[in-house]
Amino acid sequence: MLIRLFRIGTAILVTAVVCGGGRQAAASEFGVSSYRPGLMDLFVGFVPPPGSLTIKDQFLYQDARAHVVLEGPRIQSHAHTVAYTDALFAAYATKILLLGAYWTLGILPQVRLADQSILAGPIGRPDSKQTSTVAGLGDLILLPYLLGWNFGQFHVSTDCMLYMPTGSYDRQRIIDIGDNRWAFEPDVGVTWMQERSRIEASVFIGYTINTKNTASHYLSGDEFHADFALAEHLPHGLILGMAGYAFQQTTGDSGSGAIFGPFKGRVIALGPLIGSTFPIMRHLVTFTFKYEVEFEAQNRLTGNELWLTASCPLFGN
Repeated sequence: MLIRLFRIGTAILVTAVVCGGGRQAAASEFGVSSYRPGLMDLFVGFVPPPGSLTIKDQFLYQDARAHVVLEGPRIQSHAHTVAYTDALFAAYATKILLLGAYWTLGILPQVRLADQSILAGPIGRPDSKQTSTVAGLGDLILLPYLLGWNFGQFHVSTDCMLYMPTGSYDRQRIIDIGDNRWAFEPDVGVTWMQERSRIEASVFIGYTINTKNTASHYLSGDEFHADFALAEHLPHGLILGMAGYAFQQTTGDSGSGAIFGPFKGRVIALGPLIGSTFPIMRHLVTFTFKYEVEFEAQNRLTGNELWLTASCPLFGN
């Protein structure tokens, strides 16, 4: 029972930098959504030209603390988590036309390291301590298709993400780097780019449908997310703007493993984004940095996160 409490109350810390305390249990199993809010920001409506390969490396650093109290069983937990995630997104645009757009394929493998220490126990009694460190591959994300269309200053893309439970998972651990569940997600990205002022507004919207974790018999609810960015592309490749996201769980958790009820999570985040584009070995590489602060959280713990991203078209026509 304490193992279960540890994971529900603190595994969400794998996705936050500084978390606040609360008296709410976390929604989605272990409080971790299949989609990582904040994954997308600039140029989400653009799709690479046919015959080209685009590489984007995203590094996420998290350092989190939390104090969670469950009033029903009168149990409390204190946790500290440090986590690193490196996700490498690769998209290849074929020369095959599909619905007036070139069919593009994508893949996103992840390497993760997470260290967590937890103090937990009944209120008023001495706490018991557990620690765990896990490193290895996270869940693999496939994009069977990615299509894009251009309408003047507007650029629209659509894709489907398939989340595969390939990450390290052990039900007895207090922290995992895999969710042990499949998920499917249709997405739409829209970018408006004002050519004269070089002002960009982008939004990436998706709806995630989770399947049951067969080890824990826990079915996480469906999830809606919207990532957004507003930026100005200045001379000499400098980029200045803001980025953020909104996340809302639309259906409650269920299954025999959802012992604390059908919670629905939600959160909003906002923060600065800066970047620069310059040539490296005859390729234009764009580096971006963003720091997002979460607020208005319900049934999730609140935190901050640091993203470092480098993207580059390796070759093309």
